[in-house]
Amino acid sequence: MLDWVDRNGKLLLAARPLQAFAASFVSISFAIYLKGLGFSLTQIGLVLTGGMASSTLLNLLAGFLESRVGRRRLLVSLGLLTTASGLVFATTSSKALLVAFAVISSMGYSGGFGAAQMLERVILAQSCRDERRTELYAIRTTLGSLATATGSLFTGLLVVLRGLGLTELGAYRAMFGAYAALNLALVALYLLLDEGAEVQVEAGSSRPLSPQAKRYLVQLSLLFSMDALGGAFITRSLVAYWLFERFGLTMDRIGMVFSASSLLAAASFMVAARISRRIGLINTMVFSHLPANIMMMGIPYMPNLWTSLGLYLGRSLLSQMDVPTRQSYTMAIVKPEERARFQSLLNLPRSFTLAIGPGIAGYLMQYMGLGTPFLVAGFIKAAYDVLLWYRFKDVKPPEEAA
Repeated sequence: MLDWVDRNGKLLLAARPLQAFAASFVSISFAIYLKGLGFSLTQIGLVLTGGMASSTLLNLLAGFLESRVGRRRLLVSLGLLTTASGLVFATTSSKALLVAFAVISSMGYSGGFGAAQMLERVILAQSCRDERRTELYAIRTTLGSLATATGSLFTGLLVVLRGLGLTELGAYRAMFGAYAALNLALVALYLLLDEGAEVQVEAGSSRPLSPQAKRYLVQLSLLFSMDALGGAFITRSLVAYWLFERFGLTMDRIGMVFSASSLLAAASFMVAARISRRIGLINTMVFSHLPANIMMMGIPYMPNLWTSLGLYLGRSLLSQMDVPTRQSYTMAIVKPEERARFQSLLNLPRSFTLAIGPGIAGYLMQYMGLGTPFLVAGFIKAAYDVLLWYRFKDVKPPEEAA
């Protein structure tokens, strides 16, 4: 099974569920935990914004240092940083320390953005043949989504722990302790990676991007920035807060909603890989993403909880089909030795929009209505879909050009 994937690829496939499970339950409880400590909604948004700004810097540094420091060393360092953040949240209530470590480690995000995720995807791209690359990313994304679904249900442990006599603060601290332990296990897997994970050119050599790669970089950066800005308005932390305030859902119920959402997304990933073989990566990305964004605009305007959840879950079935296809596409259209540099720069402007999004969303929710971010996000992301298809429908990856 998976004999077409090398050893490093299999290790990273094993690492993804740990990573996703831990990030899932923390991202759901993060905003509500900070609210319980006395943070305002605007302040919570600013903490998330700071975390994404920190991730931007780490992403950029990783792209330029991966050939000098080594991808394995960078992954281990990033994993230890995340582990330390979990330990801080598990042992202290100091607002200054919590904010500092939340910002440094981008705690509160559950998506695929970040320096470690970027390095993993680059290593995976050289772990199999081109024609199986999209399938490999689909498998990784499916594993991550299933783990995210399980992690969402794990938030229900907060209710169980309270029932066993722990205080609310103690229950949350136990969750953050589990988060630290899972990230330490992730570090152990990173330590098992071999030399095949490193960049496949002479160490330390200069690898300037080709003119074609630079052109794609500028155009895709602008487009992905639009998509990221829309996504930043509806992070899991803020959606959890919306469900908590609008409908009064408890943490275990919110966890069930996100679990169902992740399971539906998981069901779509392997389908996306199959569809992309027939209609191409760009068409798969756009034709699934656009309807999902139209659905998102209607979520906060539904008359009750069940109709809102119906649209939210329907969107979940379609909205993530572009994840493995986008990852595969952006790796495929540049040379292998350009991938890490290209990915780190590609994410730079995207991360700026991700950074400002939560702060703006928190302001909109507080002063213009809880549902406003859904409408704004859907409009921005739909515009991105149209522009992406118009510009890149004729730019084919090697397996499609052949």
